[in-house]
Amino acid sequence: MTEREALKILELSPDAGEREIKTKYRQLIRQVHPDIHGSSEERYTRHAQRINHAYAVLKKRFAGNADTPQARGKTSSQSPAKKEAGAWSAPINSHAYTEREILHYAEDSNGSALGSFPIARGKYLWKTDEDFPLFLLSVYQCGKELLDEIDLEFRRKEPPTNRRQIHGELTYLLAQQFIDGTALLKEFARSETPDSQGNPIFYMPAMLEFSGSPTCLKPGEQLSPAGVKNHRLYLKNQAGRVLGYLSFPDDRLYYIAIPLFEHKMALVKIQASEKQPQKKKRTAARYQNLHLWIKRTDRDIHSVVESLNLRIERVLKQYQQGSVSPIRPL
Repeated sequence: MTEREALKILELSPDAGEREIKTKYRQLIRQVHPDIHGSSEERYTRHAQRINHAYAVLKKRFAGNADTPQARGKTSSQSPAKKEAGAWSAPINSHAYTEREILHYAEDSNGSALGSFPIARGKYLWKTDEDFPLFLLSVYQCGKELLDEIDLEFRRKEPPTNRRQIHGELTYLLAQQFIDGTALLKEFARSETPDSQGNPIFYMPAMLEFSGSPTCLKPGEQLSPAGVKNHRLYLKNQAGRVLGYLSFPDDRLYYIAIPLFEHKMALVKIQASEKQPQKKKRTAARYQNLHLWIKRTDRDIHSVVESLNLRIERVLKQYQQGSVSPIRPL
């Protein structure tokens, strides 16, 4: 779509400014929303896709402004789609168990989110310009579709009592298939340095969340992994006492870093930081700031893909049987 076509769709003049473009976008997207004007979902999706695509084209004019979320260093974004529906530009994991939808926000005239709608479907990996909560929603919906198919196949009047537990585990496993943790470490790391063989070591701040009574750690004190349980990497001190688990100030890292530990695809070095969390006293007492260094191992990624698909099959089989036994950890 050209800029001229985008201006025509949004009914704007060539010299329209950023605020005018945003205001017009919100007005038009609100006009077609079914919750407001009673339009059909099909009509809404069709028109909203055109409006959002036009807005994306015009928004490029202001990509370098200091008032954008990226320029302010925010961790989340509601970036419009870069391409038309069905042509989302992202790498594909051809071995993923199922496809997922790329979702996009719709906003009202006040900038409040009215909901979301799909703009593409495929085995697309997550990129940072796709809003992360919408990514998780798309993966959640994938899991729902798979479980609904089983319920339909077995003609169940009521789902098994373990559906909620199964759905949570399935969502986590499916999310791993659409996240390239190795590539994303490079984006999320605070710094990157080579080891003696030239392999990258990524540094990022992290936290220890105490699972019992907080312990006073000296700056520079070494911690080591005690094992992964329920998708948490537990840490122990040099005396072997398990203190708590690894936590991050950016929630997205739970889905990027933790799977690397689960699949033995990373080596870590962990030290207590000199700085304490700047939070309320009651909350700060539960955390200890950490220095975290991560280095990728040479484990074959194909074996990880195969193990994920087998794990997903196992979880779905458990749901077919209506089992209420605990889900075995990875």
